[in-house]
Amino acid sequence: MLLKNYVNEMIYRYFIEKGELFRLVMDSKQMVLRGRRIAKGIAKQLYMLGFNKGKILDVGCGTGRVSIPLAEMGFDVVGIDISPTYIDIANKRAKEKGLENKALFFVCDAREMSKCVESYRPFTSVIFVWSSVLGYYDEETDMKILSMAYEVSADKASLIIADAVNKEYISFSQYVLGFTKRVAEYDNVVVIEKTIYNPATGNVLIKQDFYRRDKNNLLFLGESHFEFHVYSLDELVKLANKAGWCLHKVLVDLSGEARYSPMNSINVIFSKCRQ
Repeated sequence: MLLKNYVNEMIYRYFIEKGELFRLVMDSKQMVLRGRRIAKGIAKQLYMLGFNKGKILDVGCGTGRVSIPLAEMGFDVVGIDISPTYIDIANKRAKEKGLENKALFFVCDAREMSKCVESYRPFTSVIFVWSSVLGYYDEETDMKILSMAYEVSADKASLIIADAVNKEYISFSQYVLGFTKRVAEYDNVVVIEKTIYNPATGNVLIKQDFYRRDKNNLLFLGESHFEFHVYSLDELVKLANKAGWCLHKVLVDLSGEARYSPMNSINVIFSKCRQ
């Protein structure tokens, strides 16, 4: 119970109470462009699977950086996120682009996915992008989330997990390269990030300090942190299998060739297992 309360509080603080800090990263030019590239890659893979059109469920959609480009490409998209602020922004952006009939966003805890999207099912594809949702809870909860994705999707639906943090890369970075700290700049926001990976649990703790660049000065905006479990490819495949999903393809990136690299994020496509 104490662990559950800790996790719930951590998620609330990072994505809701201090969610504006993360939004500065998520809505930066490079991350918006990255979202568009991922959306194009997802669309390419769906076309190859025969889904020229269809309904997509974006779990942990944020402010819509992937969902809205997919709607622009003709897909019907439903996006869910735990943050009311992110959902408000996503709906406003969809309306500004005249996509309110193609992209719908609403607040939903992924652990309540089945109830939230009951009236919108079935989906031809369910997507999890950029280590969204999976890993923040325990393995049993993650399996249940993937099981609900199975329940709300169509018979020949696909599950796409894209741009997910790779355990092998995290471990290599810390124990071989010695990288535990990095500085990244998003537009005029500088983020100093410290990473502590625990190989005994497979969890990574990430602490972030946010600054706004003002000419030659850095103005402190705030700090935030989160902890989540990072999966290796084989762990993720086993977890998905338990939820009824069978491996279809592993890619270096969604627009590239079908192969795996431990130095890249995880991009994997699943199909429903045959009964």
